[in-house]
Amino acid sequence: MSDRAKPGERRILVRGANWIGDAVMSTPALARLRSSFPEARLTLLTTPLTCELLAGQSDLVDEVIPYNRKEGGWQTLWQVLPQISDGQFDLAILFQNAFEAALLARLAGIPIRIGYAAQGRSLLLTHRLRRDSSHQNRHQINDYLDLVAASERILRGESFRPKGASPLPRLTVTEAAKEGGQRQLPGIEQPVVALNVGATNSRAKCWPTGHFAELANRLIHSTGATIVLLGGPGEKEAASVVADQVKGSRLINLAGSTTLPELLGVLSICSLVISNDTGPAHIAAALGCPTLTLFGPTNEFETAPTGPKASLLRVDGIECARCMHRDCPIDHRCMNRLSVDAVYNRSLELLQG
Repeated sequence: MSDRAKPGERRILVRGANWIGDAVMSTPALARLRSSFPEARLTLLTTPLTCELLAGQSDLVDEVIPYNRKEGGWQTLWQVLPQISDGQFDLAILFQNAFEAALLARLAGIPIRIGYAAQGRSLLLTHRLRRDSSHQNRHQINDYLDLVAASERILRGESFRPKGASPLPRLTVTEAAKEGGQRQLPGIEQPVVALNVGATNSRAKCWPTGHFAELANRLIHSTGATIVLLGGPGEKEAASVVADQVKGSRLINLAGSTTLPELLGVLSICSLVISNDTGPAHIAAALGCPTLTLFGPTNEFETAPTGPKASLLRVDGIECARCMHRDCPIDHRCMNRLSVDAVYNRSLELLQG
């Protein structure tokens, strides 16, 4: 933990979202929090991977504290509790909806604790927001912004909408990240098209690997693009299946081979990113890179990557679309019926600007 609170300094703890995509979607709320309370010290408590993503975003937060209760078990809570208690926080804003997030804030003695009523944690919160039918098909970005608006009403007596505030996520690429991207893709000529062919937490989100391979071959042949395969360690197998079906030498398989800062650097170089609905699509869109996200079982109205050059594709007329299953119980029609032609034609439109 950093030095003790300075006289008159307000300290705010944000319990961040665990998943990379959710963390990106929370950046408009972090930006608004910074604008609303420019004098405050903002500390983000979140998973090590999300810390790695946001540690370079010094315009959003002053400090990040890695916290991985899921991997470390409940002893992780007891290990981080003294650090949080010592932080002299005035306010905790809980982007994460877990019971344990509210418990930690309460045990740390943070006097104001704002979050959504969920998982039986209402009594641990001093101020609770509730979701109702109006939240259906409402983008998740707004849920995070509502928590910040609640903090404004509590601390300022009114909601404060900073001038020029944008609901679009944004990320910046540090010089170190740019250098890391260039090391991964030395001397690569444009166009560079990145394909993110896996999905960490859902097989149902994945467009077939054979479709990705056919798309890669067609883009190489028609545009001369270099194809870069991306993904985390758990997606290396899917990327290898695609790589084995791509002809020629204009393919680089980086799946499982980049740090998160290097991933930002690689994405900042790309002419186009085509991805399943997963974290790298959110990162690419927030960087302003042309991004095409393929949707099937998830709800694009609530969680689509958003940015100035973000777009998406899904197949119309699938009666079970947006089912939210992580494994399809039938024939995966929402993704299987998304044709290579449709993705290829949209890709050409995006490459041509």
